[in-house]
Amino acid sequence: MILSDISIRRPIAMSCLIIGLTLLGMNAYRKMGLELMPKADIPYVTVVTIYPGASPEELETDVAKRIEDAVVSIDGLKHVSSSCMENVCQTLLEFQLDVDVDIAATDVREKLDLIRADLPVDVEDPIIQKFDFNAKPIITLALTGDVPLDELYDFSDNTLRDRITVISGVADVQLIGGAKRRVHVELDRNRLAARSLTSLHVVQAVQQAVRTIPSGRVRDGGTEYAVKFDADYDQVIDLGDLEIANENGQRCHIRDVGQVAMATEELRQAAMLDGRPCVAIKVVKKADANAVAVTNAVRKAMATLNAELPGGMELVWIEDDGMFIEANNQSAWINVGQGILLTAAILFLFLYNLRALLVVGITMPLTIIIGLFFMQAVGYTLNTSTLIAIGMSVGILVTNSIVVLEAIVKRLEESGDPREASRLGAKEAFIAVLASAGTNIVVLFPLSVMKTRIGMFIGPLAMTMFIMTVVSLFISFTLTPMLCALLLKPRQAGSRSLLTRMERGWNWGFDRLVGGYRGLLQFNERNRWAAVLTLLAVVGIFVHSLWRGGTAGDQRVCRVGSGGPVSAVGIPHPL
Repeated sequence: MILSDISIRRPIAMSCLIIGLTLLGMNAYRKMGLELMPKADIPYVTVVTIYPGASPEELETDVAKRIEDAVVSIDGLKHVSSSCMENVCQTLLEFQLDVDVDIAATDVREKLDLIRADLPVDVEDPIIQKFDFNAKPIITLALTGDVPLDELYDFSDNTLRDRITVISGVADVQLIGGAKRRVHVELDRNRLAARSLTSLHVVQAVQQAVRTIPSGRVRDGGTEYAVKFDADYDQVIDLGDLEIANENGQRCHIRDVGQVAMATEELRQAAMLDGRPCVAIKVVKKADANAVAVTNAVRKAMATLNAELPGGMELVWIEDDGMFIEANNQSAWINVGQGILLTAAILFLFLYNLRALLVVGITMPLTIIIGLFFMQAVGYTLNTSTLIAIGMSVGILVTNSIVVLEAIVKRLEESGDPREASRLGAKEAFIAVLASAGTNIVVLFPLSVMKTRIGMFIGPLAMTMFIMTVVSLFISFTLTPMLCALLLKPRQAGSRSLLTRMERGWNWGFDRLVGGYRGLLQFNERNRWAAVLTLLAVVGIFVHSLWRGGTAGDQRVCRVGSGGPVSAVGIPHPL
């Protein structure tokens, strides 16, 4: 085997290569993101169309139908569905998985531009958005206090949103609950009728008069000034002086037919914290951001944010996904470490060679660390799929390392020369290890290139195991024979050390166990009634296990509660 021969003859060069790969793997682990699930790129495009004052029936016939007819001819479109509610129509476009969502959004925009003139006059321009599954809320905060709800919402919308959005990795901040301030013009129907006016006259007057209009520019020497017509109002009460009618010298102002007051828009959703109204703040991470890093950054900014809150307000941390993801990651690595230690302990029981144990203790962790470098190179994060694959790969690492190590130890007992035993043992085990690893590669590689929704979860798992298998092959025929040539020593004949006595005692007990099992098989072979009883016992245990499995499924669990300290009720706005 060329790799093992080079490693044995040039241990320093091979050590430098493996040390370099190990350092790259450590750096890759530092850079890899922590996520709960693998990245899912499912091409969805949403079209939100606002038609003020329209009923769901009008939206269905005048807006949704025309949009669906326009976009149905786009290449790669898989499914179209529309949801119509009062004032708003939301159309969801699902494309095939191989479609680029950016190109799809451009195609949708071009199709809607062609039918813009066919839509009703009062319809606002459709809002086209790419729906990204990876950009999701990971943190929930709550702003509460003794101040009015509209003040909580104003501070959240105008100050907190901006302070949180600038944190690295944060894509958006969603607000749930609260009341946005609006100027309300409350009209008196009798006064309007007495002046032959309707509410439409008031609406037109407000729309035409309350605005800022650019009016040109004025030059004074070498200086140019922009001129604008400013008809905005600084005081709410001044809006009552707005003239809505002037016929035959008879002027009518808003104050003559109603009153103007600062209030809030109609409450369509609410958030509660411990029975008190609050504003729920959901922090949305960027699609390629590290969820744990974003959580830690927002948590670090909490002290500063609380210090800047006005009196009577309190910002409360409710929940986050980062803690669960980090705990899941730590638990997975603990299980991997336990698997390596248990494997080494079992190997020690059969070899009773501390030097061989040291070889396994070095090669198995390094295989995983080097594999992390290639995982990071292909763009994977540490998530449920990849961590499962790393845990399952421990068995592959064990298979390759133990087969090569056992062959080397066997040759060492025969020849007594560590270098020659390492070379011959690696050469003998090469075909067997390659066949075993090749079987895994043939099975895993097709799974890693699946282009389906299931493949988005299975793909990272299969590719991670594929990477670990290839790296394990490399380590098994480079580092393992090199360490065996440097560390292993032949056993001295007649040694009465503690390890030798433990080995003899273990082998004696193991031989007795094998002998007893052989005797049991021979007894069943000579006595048919014993074989029948054994078979009936196995069938009985199997039936009993099925019965127990059925009763386990009949258990019921009842949970009472809201499911969390923050509960949201109402009808959320689709935007």
